[in-house]
Amino acid sequence: MISSQFFIPREGEKHAQNFRRVRILPAYSFPHIKEFDLGLKDNSRKVFYHLDLDAFFAQVEQRDNPELKGKPVSVGGWEDSNAGIVMTASYEARKYGVSTGISVIDAKKICPTLISLPCNGPKYERTLLDVLTILKEYFPHDCVEQYSIDECFMEGSDIVRNFDEAKELGEKVKKAIWDELGLFVSIGASYNKSYAKAASKLDKPNGFTPIEFGKPERILKLPADKLWGVGRRIYRRLLAMGITTIGDLAQSNEVRMRKEFGINGIVFRKCARGEDTSGIFVKTEKEKCLGHNHTVMNPVTNSPDAEREIRYLAEYICRKMRSKQLVAGGISFSIRYDDLSYTGGEHRFPAYTNRDNEIFEAAQHIYYRLRQPSDYYRIRTFGIFVFDLHLDTFERNLDLFKKDVKFPYYELDKLKSRYGEKIIRIGINT
Repeated sequence: MISSQFFIPREGEKHAQNFRRVRILPAYSFPHIKEFDLGLKDNSRKVFYHLDLDAFFAQVEQRDNPELKGKPVSVGGWEDSNAGIVMTASYEARKYGVSTGISVIDAKKICPTLISLPCNGPKYERTLLDVLTILKEYFPHDCVEQYSIDECFMEGSDIVRNFDEAKELGEKVKKAIWDELGLFVSIGASYNKSYAKAASKLDKPNGFTPIEFGKPERILKLPADKLWGVGRRIYRRLLAMGITTIGDLAQSNEVRMRKEFGINGIVFRKCARGEDTSGIFVKTEKEKCLGHNHTVMNPVTNSPDAEREIRYLAEYICRKMRSKQLVAGGISFSIRYDDLSYTGGEHRFPAYTNRDNEIFEAAQHIYYRLRQPSDYYRIRTFGIFVFDLHLDTFERNLDLFKKDVKFPYYELDKLKSRYGEKIIRIGINT
Protein backbone atom coordinates (compact mmCIF):
# COMPACT_ATOMS: atom_id res chain seq x y z
CA MET A 1 0.00 0.00 0.00
CA ILE A 2 1.34 3.41 -0.95
CA SER A 3 0.52 5.58 2.03
CA SER A 4 2.55 7.81 4.32
CA GLN A 5 0.42 6.62 7.25
CA PHE A 6 2.51 3.44 7.31
CA PHE A 7 6.19 4.01 7.96
CA ILE A 8 9.16 1.80 8.62
CA PRO A 9 9.98 1.62 12.37
CA ARG A 10 13.69 2.11 13.00
CA GLU A 11 15.22 -0.04 15.71
CA GLY A 12 17.62 1.44 18.22
CA GLU A 13 16.54 5.08 17.89
CA LYS A 14 18.39 7.22 20.42
CA HIS A 15 15.28 9.31 20.96
CA ALA A 16 12.63 6.58 20.60
CA GLN A 17 11.01 7.78 23.80
CA ASN A 18 10.93 11.43 22.77
CA PHE A 19 8.09 13.30 21.13
CA ARG A 20 8.49 16.87 20.08
CA ARG A 21 6.45 19.07 17.80
CA VAL A 22 8.40 21.18 15.36
CA ARG A 23 7.44 23.71 12.77
CA ILE A 24 6.09 22.04 9.66
CA LEU A 25 6.29 25.22 7.57
CA PRO A 26 9.54 27.17 7.32
CA ALA A 27 9.96 30.30 9.42
CA TYR A 28 10.46 33.13 6.94
CA SER A 29 12.11 35.36 9.52
CA PHE A 30 15.55 36.89 9.18
CA PRO A 31 18.06 38.46 11.57
CA HIS A 32 16.87 41.52 13.46
CA ILE A 33 19.31 44.36 13.96
CA LYS A 34 19.40 43.58 17.69
CA GLU A 35 20.76 40.09 16.87
CA PHE A 36 23.78 41.58 15.10
CA ASP A 37 27.06 41.79 16.97
CA LEU A 38 27.63 45.42 16.03
CA GLY A 39 30.96 45.46 17.86
CA LEU A 40 32.36 42.73 15.61
CA LYS A 41 34.55 44.48 13.06
CA ASP A 42 35.91 41.38 11.31
CA ASN A 43 33.85 38.22 10.84
CA SER A 44 36.07 36.79 8.10
CA ARG A 45 37.22 33.89 10.33
CA LYS A 46 33.72 32.76 11.23
CA VAL A 47 32.35 29.55 9.71
CA PHE A 48 28.60 28.96 9.37
CA TYR A 49 26.73 26.16 7.62
CA HIS A 50 23.16 26.05 6.39
CA LEU A 51 21.69 22.57 5.85
CA ASP A 52 18.61 22.15 3.68
CA LEU A 53 16.87 18.76 3.44
CA ASP A 54 16.02 18.66 -0.27
CA ALA A 55 12.29 18.05 -0.97
CA PHE A 56 12.21 16.73 2.59
CA PHE A 57 8.71 15.26 2.99
CA ALA A 58 8.67 13.73 -0.50
CA GLN A 59 12.20 12.39 -0.11
CA VAL A 60 11.29 10.64 3.15
CA GLU A 61 8.28 9.01 1.49
CA GLN A 62 10.42 7.83 -1.43
CA ARG A 63 13.04 6.46 0.96
CA ASP A 64 10.46 4.49 2.95
CA ASN A 65 8.60 3.14 -0.07
CA PRO A 66 10.75 1.82 -2.93
CA GLU A 67 7.72 1.94 -5.27
CA LEU A 68 7.86 5.73 -5.17
CA LYS A 69 11.50 6.16 -6.17
CA GLY A 70 11.94 7.94 -9.48
CA LYS A 71 8.26 8.90 -9.63
CA PRO A 72 6.65 12.35 -9.27
CA VAL A 73 5.48 12.59 -5.66
CA SER A 74 3.89 15.41 -3.66
CA VAL A 75 3.01 15.61 0.02
CA GLY A 76 -0.06 17.49 1.19
CA GLY A 77 -3.73 17.07 0.61
CA TRP A 78 -6.00 14.29 1.75
CA GLU A 79 -5.97 10.57 1.32
CA ASP A 80 -8.32 9.31 -1.44
CA SER A 81 -9.09 12.90 -2.43
CA ASN A 82 -7.72 15.66 -4.66
CA ALA A 83 -8.37 18.29 -1.98
CA GLY A 84 -5.50 20.09 -0.28
CA ILE A 85 -2.32 22.02 -1.00
CA VAL A 86 1.09 20.77 -2.11
CA MET A 87 3.48 21.16 0.84
CA THR A 88 6.47 19.83 -1.05
CA ALA A 89 7.14 17.97 -4.29
CA SER A 90 9.88 15.59 -5.38
CA TYR A 91 12.33 16.76 -8.03
CA GLU A 92 10.66 14.43 -10.54
CA ALA A 93 7.41 16.37 -9.98
CA ARG A 94 9.15 19.75 -10.05
CA LYS A 95 10.32 19.06 -13.61
CA TYR A 96 6.64 19.28 -14.64
CA GLY A 97 6.19 22.59 -12.80
CA VAL A 98 4.63 21.28 -9.58
CA SER A 99 5.58 23.71 -6.82
CA THR A 100 4.84 24.32 -3.17
CA GLY A 101 1.58 26.12 -2.45
CA ILE A 102 -0.48 25.12 -5.48
CA SER A 103 -3.59 23.00 -5.06
CA VAL A 104 -3.40 19.24 -5.57
CA ILE A 105 -6.03 19.54 -8.32
CA ASP A 106 -3.88 22.02 -10.28
CA ALA A 107 -0.78 19.92 -9.64
CA LYS A 108 -2.42 16.85 -11.17
CA LYS A 109 -3.45 18.90 -14.21
CA ILE A 110 0.20 19.81 -14.71
CA CYS A 111 1.43 16.30 -13.92
CA PRO A 112 -1.27 13.63 -14.46
CA THR A 113 1.01 10.88 -13.07
CA LEU A 114 1.55 12.75 -9.79
CA ILE A 115 1.25 10.59 -6.64
CA SER A 116 -0.23 12.77 -3.89
CA LEU A 117 0.28 11.58 -0.30
CA PRO A 118 -1.11 13.00 2.96
CA CYS A 119 1.28 14.70 5.34
CA ASN A 120 2.64 12.50 8.14
CA GLY A 121 3.99 15.05 10.59
CA PRO A 122 5.17 12.66 13.33
CA LYS A 123 7.30 10.69 10.86
CA TYR A 124 9.00 13.84 9.55
CA GLU A 125 9.55 15.06 13.11
CA ARG A 126 11.29 11.82 14.04
CA THR A 127 13.44 12.04 10.90
CA LEU A 128 14.47 15.59 11.76
CA LEU A 129 15.41 14.44 15.26
CA ASP A 130 17.62 11.82 13.59
CA VAL A 131 19.31 14.56 11.57
CA LEU A 132 19.81 16.75 14.66
CA THR A 133 21.31 13.80 16.52
CA ILE A 134 23.89 13.36 13.74
CA LEU A 135 24.68 17.09 13.65
CA LYS A 136 25.33 17.13 17.39
CA GLU A 137 27.96 14.44 16.90
CA TYR A 138 29.97 16.98 14.86
CA PHE A 139 28.98 20.29 16.48
CA PRO A 140 28.44 21.36 20.12
CA HIS A 141 24.77 21.51 21.11
CA ASP A 142 24.83 25.31 21.38
CA CYS A 143 26.21 25.54 17.82
CA VAL A 144 23.19 23.90 16.17
CA GLU A 145 20.04 25.92 15.42
CA GLN A 146 16.92 24.23 14.10
CA TYR A 147 15.47 26.88 11.82
CA SER A 148 12.47 24.92 10.51
CA ILE A 149 11.33 21.36 9.82
CA ASP A 150 13.85 21.01 6.97
CA GLU A 151 16.55 23.60 7.68
CA CYS A 152 19.32 23.95 10.26
CA PHE A 153 22.18 26.36 10.90
CA MET A 154 25.47 25.21 12.40
CA GLU A 155 28.54 27.15 13.48
CA GLY A 156 31.99 25.62 13.16
CA SER A 157 34.15 28.62 14.04
CA ASP A 158 35.64 26.90 17.10
CA ILE A 159 35.93 23.48 15.44
CA VAL A 160 37.83 24.13 12.22
CA ARG A 161 41.03 26.12 11.79
CA ASN A 162 40.58 27.22 8.18
CA PHE A 163 38.15 27.04 5.30
CA ASP A 164 39.71 23.89 3.86
CA GLU A 165 38.87 22.08 7.09
CA ALA A 166 35.40 23.65 6.95
CA LYS A 167 34.86 22.04 3.54
CA GLU A 168 35.97 18.64 4.82
CA LEU A 169 33.60 18.89 7.80
CA GLY A 170 30.67 19.80 5.53
CA GLU A 171 31.33 16.79 3.31
CA LYS A 172 31.56 14.50 6.37
CA VAL A 173 28.17 15.71 7.61
CA LYS A 174 26.58 15.10 4.19
CA LYS A 175 28.03 11.59 4.02
CA ALA A 176 26.94 10.73 7.58
CA ILE A 177 23.32 11.76 6.89
CA TRP A 178 23.27 9.71 3.70
CA ASP A 179 24.90 6.63 5.28
CA GLU A 180 22.72 6.62 8.42
CA LEU A 181 19.39 7.97 7.14
CA GLY A 182 19.45 7.48 3.37
CA LEU A 183 18.72 11.19 2.77
CA PHE A 184 20.61 13.65 0.61
CA VAL A 185 20.96 17.27 1.71
CA SER A 186 22.30 20.52 0.33
CA ILE A 187 24.74 22.48 2.47
CA GLY A 188 26.05 26.00 2.10
CA ALA A 189 29.10 27.21 4.03
CA SER A 190 30.30 30.76 4.48
CA TYR A 191 31.51 33.30 7.01
CA ASN A 192 27.97 34.48 7.87
CA LYS A 193 24.53 32.92 8.11
CA SER A 194 22.95 34.91 5.24
CA TYR A 195 25.56 33.88 2.68
CA ALA A 196 25.50 30.27 3.94
CA LYS A 197 21.72 30.13 3.48
CA ALA A 198 21.94 31.57 -0.03
CA ALA A 199 24.82 29.21 -0.91
CA SER A 200 22.80 26.10 -0.02
CA LYS A 201 20.44 26.95 -2.90
CA LEU A 202 23.13 27.23 -5.56
CA ASP A 203 23.79 23.55 -6.28
CA LYS A 204 20.57 21.79 -5.33
CA PRO A 205 19.83 18.96 -4.97
CA ASN A 206 22.54 17.13 -3.02
CA GLY A 207 25.04 19.95 -3.27
CA PHE A 208 27.76 21.45 -1.12
CA THR A 209 28.67 25.07 -1.87
CA PRO A 210 31.37 26.93 0.08
CA ILE A 211 31.58 30.72 -0.23
CA GLU A 212 34.88 31.99 1.13
CA PHE A 213 35.54 35.46 2.47
CA GLY A 214 36.37 37.86 -0.35
CA LYS A 215 34.81 35.59 -3.02
CA PRO A 216 31.09 36.43 -2.96
CA GLU A 217 30.62 36.63 -6.74
CA ARG A 218 28.19 33.70 -7.03
CA ILE A 219 26.04 35.13 -4.23
CA LEU A 220 25.99 38.67 -5.64
CA LYS A 221 24.75 37.42 -9.02
CA LEU A 222 21.65 35.80 -7.49
CA PRO A 223 18.24 37.53 -7.72
CA ALA A 224 17.54 39.67 -4.65
CA ASP A 225 14.68 37.42 -3.57
CA LYS A 226 17.20 34.64 -2.88
CA LEU A 227 18.48 36.65 0.09
CA TRP A 228 17.28 35.54 3.52
CA GLY A 229 14.16 37.51 4.44
CA VAL A 230 13.34 38.97 1.02
CA GLY A 231 9.93 37.65 0.02
CA ARG A 232 7.83 38.26 -3.08
CA ARG A 233 6.28 41.55 -1.94
CA ILE A 234 9.58 43.04 -0.80
CA TYR A 235 11.21 41.84 -4.02
CA ARG A 236 8.58 43.68 -6.07
CA ARG A 237 9.35 46.86 -4.14
CA LEU A 238 13.07 46.35 -4.73
CA LEU A 239 12.48 45.88 -8.46
CA ALA A 240 10.58 49.18 -8.50
CA MET A 241 13.72 50.76 -7.00
CA GLY A 242 15.86 49.25 -9.76
CA ILE A 243 17.39 46.60 -7.47
CA THR A 244 17.44 43.22 -9.23
CA THR A 245 20.29 41.18 -7.75
CA ILE A 246 21.87 40.76 -4.34
CA GLY A 247 24.82 42.69 -5.75
CA ASP A 248 22.52 45.63 -6.57
CA LEU A 249 21.15 45.46 -3.03
CA ALA A 250 24.69 45.48 -1.62
CA GLN A 251 25.46 48.68 -3.55
CA SER A 252 22.14 50.37 -2.73
CA ASN A 253 21.86 53.71 -0.97
CA GLU A 254 21.63 53.22 2.79
CA VAL A 255 19.47 56.29 3.39
CA ARG A 256 17.02 55.30 0.67
CA MET A 257 16.76 51.73 1.99
CA ARG A 258 16.08 53.05 5.51
CA LYS A 259 13.39 55.38 4.19
CA GLU A 260 11.67 52.62 2.18
CA PHE A 261 11.87 49.67 4.60
CA GLY A 262 12.75 51.19 7.97
CA ILE A 263 15.35 49.36 10.07
CA ASN A 264 14.77 46.22 7.96
CA GLY A 265 16.20 48.07 4.98
CA ILE A 266 19.49 48.43 6.87
CA VAL A 267 19.41 44.71 7.69
CA PHE A 268 18.75 43.74 4.04
CA ARG A 269 21.66 45.85 2.90
CA LYS A 270 24.04 44.51 5.54
CA CYS A 271 23.11 40.90 4.74
CA ALA A 272 23.65 41.51 1.02
CA ARG A 273 27.09 43.00 1.76
CA GLY A 274 28.12 40.01 3.87
CA GLU A 275 27.92 42.03 7.10
CA ASP A 276 25.48 39.71 8.86
CA THR A 277 27.07 39.19 12.30
CA SER A 278 24.17 37.30 13.89
CA GLY A 279 25.03 34.04 15.63
CA ILE A 280 23.37 30.72 16.38
CA PHE A 281 20.07 31.18 18.21
CA VAL A 282 19.30 28.64 20.93
CA LYS A 283 15.96 28.93 22.70
CA THR A 284 16.32 29.14 26.47
CA GLU A 285 12.93 30.48 27.56
CA LYS A 286 10.54 28.01 29.14
CA GLU A 287 7.25 27.20 27.45
CA LYS A 288 4.40 29.52 28.39
CA CYS A 289 1.67 27.71 26.49
CA LEU A 290 1.19 24.84 24.05
CA GLY A 291 -1.54 24.24 21.54
CA HIS A 292 -2.67 22.65 18.35
CA ASN A 293 -5.42 23.27 15.78
CA HIS A 294 -6.79 20.58 13.49
CA THR A 295 -8.88 21.23 10.38
CA VAL A 296 -11.00 18.25 9.33
CA MET A 297 -11.45 17.20 5.74
CA ASN A 298 -15.22 16.71 6.05
CA PRO A 299 -17.11 19.27 8.18
CA VAL A 300 -18.47 17.86 11.45
CA THR A 301 -22.26 18.03 11.79
CA ASN A 302 -22.90 15.96 14.94
CA SER A 303 -21.59 15.68 18.49
CA PRO A 304 -20.24 12.08 18.39
CA ASP A 305 -17.90 13.02 15.54
CA ALA A 306 -16.95 16.21 17.37
CA GLU A 307 -16.13 14.26 20.54
CA ARG A 308 -13.88 11.94 18.56
CA GLU A 309 -11.89 14.89 17.17
CA ILE A 310 -11.67 16.48 20.62
CA ARG A 311 -10.35 13.23 22.03
CA TYR A 312 -7.58 12.99 19.44
CA LEU A 313 -6.58 16.59 20.14
CA ALA A 314 -6.57 16.03 23.91
CA GLU A 315 -4.36 12.94 23.55
CA TYR A 316 -1.97 14.80 21.27
CA ILE A 317 -1.59 17.88 23.47
CA CYS A 318 -1.12 15.74 26.60
CA ARG A 319 1.57 13.69 24.93
CA LYS A 320 3.23 16.91 23.87
CA MET A 321 3.20 18.17 27.47
CA ARG A 322 4.59 14.91 28.82
CA SER A 323 7.42 14.98 26.27
CA LYS A 324 8.51 18.24 27.90
CA GLN A 325 7.60 17.03 31.43
CA LEU A 326 5.05 19.83 31.84
CA VAL A 327 1.65 20.10 33.50
CA ALA A 328 -1.04 22.69 32.78
CA GLY A 329 -3.17 24.78 35.08
CA GLY A 330 -5.80 25.61 32.47
CA ILE A 331 -7.15 24.83 29.04
CA SER A 332 -8.60 26.91 26.21
CA PHE A 333 -10.83 25.17 23.66
CA SER A 334 -12.07 26.67 20.39
CA ILE A 335 -13.94 25.66 17.25
CA ARG A 336 -14.38 27.31 13.87
CA TYR A 337 -17.53 26.88 11.83
CA ASP A 338 -17.92 26.75 8.07
CA ASP A 339 -18.80 30.45 7.99
CA LEU A 340 -15.35 31.21 9.50
CA SER A 341 -16.81 32.30 12.85
CA TYR A 342 -14.94 31.26 16.00
CA THR A 343 -16.19 30.42 19.49
CA GLY A 344 -14.70 28.79 22.55
CA GLY A 345 -14.03 28.99 26.27
CA GLU A 346 -11.55 28.36 29.08
CA HIS A 347 -11.35 26.05 32.08
CA ARG A 348 -9.08 26.07 35.16
CA PHE A 349 -8.06 22.79 36.78
CA PRO A 350 -8.17 22.27 40.57
CA ALA A 351 -4.68 20.70 40.28
CA TYR A 352 -2.06 20.84 37.53
CA THR A 353 -2.38 17.98 35.07
CA ASN A 354 -1.17 16.41 31.82
CA ARG A 355 -3.62 13.49 31.82
CA ASP A 356 -5.56 12.63 28.68
CA ASN A 357 -8.90 12.03 30.40
CA GLU A 358 -8.81 15.26 32.43
CA ILE A 359 -7.93 17.41 29.42
CA PHE A 360 -10.59 15.68 27.33
CA GLU A 361 -13.30 16.10 29.98
CA ALA A 362 -12.49 19.80 30.34
CA ALA A 363 -12.59 20.36 26.57
CA GLN A 364 -15.81 18.36 26.32
CA HIS A 365 -17.36 20.47 29.10
CA ILE A 366 -16.54 23.66 27.19
CA TYR A 367 -17.77 22.17 23.91
CA TYR A 368 -21.27 21.41 25.24
CA ARG A 369 -21.66 25.04 26.33
CA LEU A 370 -21.13 26.19 22.74
CA ARG A 371 -23.43 26.16 19.73
CA GLN A 372 -23.76 22.54 18.68
CA PRO A 373 -22.99 21.40 15.12
CA SER A 374 -25.70 20.67 12.60
CA ASP A 375 -26.21 20.69 8.84
CA TYR A 376 -26.40 24.49 9.09
CA TYR A 377 -23.55 25.02 11.59
CA ARG A 378 -20.79 22.71 10.47
CA ILE A 379 -17.47 22.63 12.35
CA ARG A 380 -14.28 22.87 10.32
CA THR A 381 -11.52 23.37 12.91
CA PHE A 382 -10.93 22.26 16.51
CA GLY A 383 -8.26 23.77 18.74
CA ILE A 384 -6.91 23.06 22.22
CA PHE A 385 -4.40 25.27 24.05
CA VAL A 386 -3.01 24.67 27.52
CA PHE A 387 -1.54 27.45 29.65
CA ASP A 388 -0.03 28.17 33.07
CA LEU A 389 2.59 25.48 32.49
CA HIS A 390 4.92 24.13 35.18
CA LEU A 391 7.36 21.25 35.47
CA ASP A 392 5.74 17.92 36.29
CA THR A 393 6.51 16.96 39.91
CA PHE A 394 4.80 13.55 39.42
CA GLU A 395 2.55 14.18 42.43
CA ARG A 396 -1.01 12.92 42.06
CA ASN A 397 -4.37 12.56 43.82
CA LEU A 398 -4.49 15.94 45.53
CA ASP A 399 -8.27 15.57 45.86
CA LEU A 400 -9.03 13.43 48.94
CA PHE A 401 -12.60 12.77 47.86
CA LYS A 402 -11.92 11.63 44.30
CA LYS A 403 -10.68 8.18 43.39
CA ASP A 404 -7.40 8.36 41.52
CA VAL A 405 -6.93 6.04 38.53
CA LYS A 406 -3.25 5.59 37.72
CA PHE A 407 -2.12 5.01 34.17
CA PRO A 408 1.49 4.65 32.91
CA TYR A 409 1.18 7.56 30.48
CA TYR A 410 4.91 7.98 29.90
CA GLU A 411 5.30 4.29 29.08
CA LEU A 412 2.33 4.46 26.68
CA ASP A 413 3.99 7.41 24.97
CA LYS A 414 7.06 5.28 24.28
CA LEU A 415 4.90 2.70 22.52
CA LYS A 416 3.28 5.39 20.36
CA SER A 417 6.65 6.87 19.45
CA ARG A 418 7.89 3.52 18.22
CA TYR A 419 4.80 1.97 16.63
CA GLY A 420 2.56 4.93 15.74
CA GLU A 421 -0.16 7.06 17.27
CA LYS A 422 -2.93 4.47 17.07
CA ILE A 423 -1.12 1.49 18.60
CA ILE A 424 -2.73 1.94 22.04
CA ARG A 425 -5.33 4.18 23.65
CA ILE A 426 -6.98 4.60 27.04
CA GLY A 427 -10.72 4.00 27.39
CA ILE A 428 -12.78 7.14 27.12
CA ASN A 429 -14.63 6.70 30.42
CA THR A 430 -11.65 5.77 32.61
